[in-house]
Amino acid sequence: MSLPSARIPRQLARLNAIARGPGAIKLPANVKAINLSFKFQNKDGHMGPRKFWQKNLPQVQFHNPATPISVSRKFAVTPEEAGKVPAVLSITFADGSEKSVNVKHKHSDEILEDLIRLTEATPVPIEEQPLLTRQSADVY
Repeated sequence: MSLPSARIPRQLARLNAIARGPGAIKLPANVKAINLSFKFQNKDGHMGPRKFWQKNLPQVQFHNPATPISVSRKFAVTPEEAGKVPAVLSITFADGSEKSVNVKHKHSDEILEDLIRLTEATPVPIEEQPLLTRQSADVY
């Protein structure tokens, strides 16, 4: 995403990127927590989870503020250790059950699709997604 160079339009673009986009989904009430765990270093299939964390999770959190979302990044010291660090997306449900999916070597869009499939989330209609403009910013 290319941001404008002026300060206020750049801030508006960043806020709109959080409020709108593919991660604008509504999680069902039975989803109690989401945890994403991946390696601190990007190699060996951990780039997709990192991009999902940066690009999609803020949108999911924006539209589901009551759902705790945590991210655990593991630092691997040795190359042997680095190969063993998993990349996992875990969803905890109200009944105590948990669903997990291996997200290693997956693109951020695939991880979002897995989240939607596992939770049966629904997209937020575009008319319900806030859009900030310079005119709406000048109101305050």
